[in-house]
Amino acid sequence: MNDKPVIMQNDLPSLQFRLPFRTEEGNKGSFGRCVIVGGSANYVGAPRFAAESAEETLALLGEAAMRSGAGTTVLAVPDFLAEALYPVLRYSALFPLPSADGNILFEEKKAAELAKKATSFAIGMGMADGDAESYVRFLLNNTDCRLVLDADGLKCADRIADFKGRAVLTPHTGEFAAMTGIPADEVKGNAAELCRRYAAEHSCVLLLKGHESYISDGREVWCNRTGNSRLSKGGSGDVLSGIIGGLLAWDVPLLLAARTGAYVLGRSAEFSRTNALSHLPDDIMSTLPLAFDELQGVMRL
Repeated sequence: MNDKPVIMQNDLPSLQFRLPFRTEEGNKGSFGRCVIVGGSANYVGAPRFAAESAEETLALLGEAAMRSGAGTTVLAVPDFLAEALYPVLRYSALFPLPSADGNILFEEKKAAELAKKATSFAIGMGMADGDAESYVRFLLNNTDCRLVLDADGLKCADRIADFKGRAVLTPHTGEFAAMTGIPADEVKGNAAELCRRYAAEHSCVLLLKGHESYISDGREVWCNRTGNSRLSKGGSGDVLSGIIGGLLAWDVPLLLAARTGAYVLGRSAEFSRTNALSHLPDDIMSTLPLAFDELQGVMRL
């Protein structure tokens, strides 16, 4: 693992037609359920962005009736946020979680109920000091669900030695430095090798976000260069977590889900007609179908 990694380009030729085939006979139960766990007293918006992206962006032929990639999604938030979120949800179910001091508390009975029909989880967006670690450990030890960890969900990463090949971690440089204790400047200077090493040591897929993002399963290393300054707004990373969580929900392999998520998020920003100054994460939603069309070789007339 000391040899310099061969870095492959995460581009359209390497990704086009790689996603699993979706049959016309499928129904919502065929494409899995993505559960998004997030939110706290200080962060209301983040889990909503992730839920919308998991639902809306994975319809591979563009606009479907519910624009849903994952068959169903559930937004699991601290109980005090439920009433505020009901008016803004369109397709997601809402699952209130117990809380204390503005943060999500772990209760095994609630976690088991939440995981019953789930195939993937995205954990950490706006979670602050919520108990992400207990959710991650419960899911790894008691279910077959695949996971995405981002934002506050990454705070527990250094305490979990083995993700059992079932988790995608999506830190930016600062978060990776905090996870590992490696100075940020050193991370930037050796991102590809550090990405590969961490993924190998923790049996996960790591997506190390930056102007150039690196994605590794501990063996392969891919570099993603799609995107532009439209993504330099809070909430863009939450959308990425939802995209990957939605892909994992219908059984897309971890490395392919992370690579696809990084690519389509960047391409969606490139497709956007909203100027970079005014661009918001919501604007990505309307162009995500174009990025998925591109991956499927769909021509719009």
